[in-house]
Amino acid sequence: MTETDCVFCDIVAGEADALVVDERDGGDRRPGTLAFAPLYPVAPGHVLVIPKAHHESLFDVPEEALGAVMAHVQSLARRMRREGPDGRGFDGVNVLNDSTAYQSVPHLHVHLVGRREDDPDLLPGADYEVSKRDAYDAVSTALDDDRARG
Repeated sequence: MTETDCVFCDIVAGEADALVVDERDGGDRRPGTLAFAPLYPVAPGHVLVIPKAHHESLFDVPEEALGAVMAHVQSLARRMRREGPDGRGFDGVNVLNDSTAYQSVPHLHVHLVGRREDDPDLLPGADYEVSKRDAYDAVSTALDDDRARG
């Protein structure tokens, strides 16, 4: 697969719709990254984090781009964590990468899934029925709470 037929590259270019949760433009030292709700979320608070540049998997991504993705994952996880009196954030997160074995889109992506203490098992066979909008809203709410405290 090349950049020209990659749906994630289309999202980065603004040529495909996505519910973008957070974006980092990159800069002198770090490549850009993008976080958005997946088409088929597995739980409320499920988001994908990708490098803006096309790299197919964990096995071919340059260290700098992987570092930027993981720094973005860590930042989102910290911001999504439940804090404060409102309690609308998450207790923790799961971080998953398919590494080509089950990767549905051949563009490196890391799944970040907000988790609450009373959630059912995530994998396999979770009991969630979640829409893309539900996943986006759950992450956005947690991040909005973080922004309000900030």
